[in-house]
Amino acid sequence: MRKVFVQPFERAWQYRELIQVILWRELSVRFRNSFFSWGWAVAAPVSMLVVYTAVFSTTLKVSTESSSAGLGYYALSIFAGLIIFNLFSELLLRAPTLIHEHAPFVKRSIFPSEALAWIAMGRALVYAGIALVVLLIFELIFTRMLPWSVLLLPMLFVPLCLFLLGATWFLAALGAFTRDVSHLFITIVPLFLFATPVFYSALDVAEPVRWVLYLNPLTGFIEIARDILLRGSWPDPTTYLISTLVAVVVFVGGYAFFTRYRDLAIDVI
Repeated sequence: MRKVFVQPFERAWQYRELIQVILWRELSVRFRNSFFSWGWAVAAPVSMLVVYTAVFSTTLKVSTESSSAGLGYYALSIFAGLIIFNLFSELLLRAPTLIHEHAPFVKRSIFPSEALAWIAMGRALVYAGIALVVLLIFELIFTRMLPWSVLLLPMLFVPLCLFLLGATWFLAALGAFTRDVSHLFITIVPLFLFATPVFYSALDVAEPVRWVLYLNPLTGFIEIARDILLRGSWPDPTTYLISTLVAVVVFVGGYAFFTRYRDLAIDVI
């Protein structure tokens, strides 16, 4: 248990300076030679949320389970779901090529290849964090206040990050053996968006079949995010417990799979 749960954190702490250097390089390269630089990272979520607010709150006049929250609630609800989904999809689309992408590094025996998952998640979290700040600003504009439950955000991101790390390690090792894994996820991730309650809420689904929606591990995290960010309430205890258990299992299983096949994966790239 110590090897597959505590060791990843010990190794990440041991190589924290290396992780920081590579992460900063990846972040700085993205907007290099761009006039607006990091302004583009802010402009993307702002423009997206403005469009959602205009379309869903005025033009379509969509009615939802919390439409009484006022102008823009549906747009904010969608945006909260997209933050989680985009974080998930960015990592899943990149994970199968992660070892190939850093082949010059990982072929050096002294390089800790498991650090690649931490670096990839760190980069994705930066952009998710920017989008989250945009959401909170718009929520403050619409409602004149933020719910007290915003303080519970660590309760969301700790299990979510465990889940994402485990999935990234698993797919990074698997993707080293065949490029088909990357092509598969490029095909199914856009379709997966409609099987995830991003444009609707799990509460909008009839209760007898709602459990089917929760077979999707992202459903729990998205509903927890909406509880914390928009509804101003504690996450549903059952949903939170199951989501956390799934996250721990994926984290432990993903790391165990990666460490078992890491050397073989590096040899075949």
